[in-house]
Amino acid sequence: MQFTRERADGIYSVHAVEEQGISVNSPYADDPRDDAGHLWLERSFIITPRHLQTDWPVARLDELQGEHLAALGEMGLEVLLLGTGREMVLPGLDQLAALIGLRVGYEVMGSAAACRTYNVLAAEGRQVAAAIVVD
Repeated sequence: MQFTRERADGIYSVHAVEEQGISVNSPYADDPRDDAGHLWLERSFIITPRHLQTDWPVARLDELQGEHLAALGEMGLEVLLLGTGREMVLPGLDQLAALIGLRVGYEVMGSAAACRTYNVLAAEGRQVAAAIVVD
């Protein structure tokens, strides 16, 4: 699925979500992961307007633990979007405890919806992060 993007220059944004992975626009021309302005991601990742963590070790929502989100709690976020994969999956008690422990607003949704919502909020200049499970 290709997105029509309202892209603010200088931020990471999601370009497309497809069955095989997710394409992210890189604002940094010298990014070694960059392929013509896009990074192709086939594994789970965390994206903020200024940072992209491509080695996020959560392949399924039930693997999520507090340590996987710890750095996000110190970023001054307004909201965390948790993309649970192709389908929206409700977090278990352990995952809810990890999210609540951040003391940040959060929303749980399928990964494609989380990517779309992230793009809108990031383009508005909001302090947003999306933790995206790619399955």
